[in-house]
Amino acid sequence: MPRISGSPDQHRAVTREKILVAVRDVMASDGVDKLTMAEVAGRAGLHRSVVYNYFPDVRALLIAHARYETERFMDELTGALGSAATATEQIVAYVHQQLADFAAYPQPAGPELATLLGPDGYREMHAHVQPLGMLLTDIIRRGVEAGEFAPSDPAATANLVHACLGAERFPLGQGNRDLEETTERVTTFVLRSLGAETGERRSNA
Repeated sequence: MPRISGSPDQHRAVTREKILVAVRDVMASDGVDKLTMAEVAGRAGLHRSVVYNYFPDVRALLIAHARYETERFMDELTGALGSAATATEQIVAYVHQQLADFAAYPQPAGPELATLLGPDGYREMHAHVQPLGMLLTDIIRRGVEAGEFAPSDPAATANLVHACLGAERFPLGQGNRDLEETTERVTTFVLRSLGAETGERRSNA
């Protein structure tokens, strides 16, 4: 039997990540309705019993996957926001990263997940994505304080921006929208809704 390198904790972390990446692959290629412990095990190159050692059922897999994807996206988003000097530039980067992520990593629609997870599981899964809402709220708040955005309730406005972005999740994930065109259209709409100065307005000033 081949010797496993690294500590037991490192091995568990690597195995857990393989499982969660396999969850993403199954949902992207076959849809959430095809997500089973056996299918995930096969995609991860593991025995089904190994998957059960980490996650008791599909519900637990989906909740863990939501946390894993949120942490991955937050890391990527933090890098993208690092070069943005103003709140307006951060909104542009935020919209671009979200839409690009929808296209690269298709996710099931909310109603599908709600059916699989039940009310409690759906709330638990959404708790993992709350940091995104807090981050966007903070960007909008700073934009309002700096005079870049029109006065508004930052948290309520962040919810509206996320609703706008969410409308593009399924079409982009299915390849039914052009990413570049969608990004330009949604960015313009979001900036105008915030009362920000768009590129078009700056060029006409």
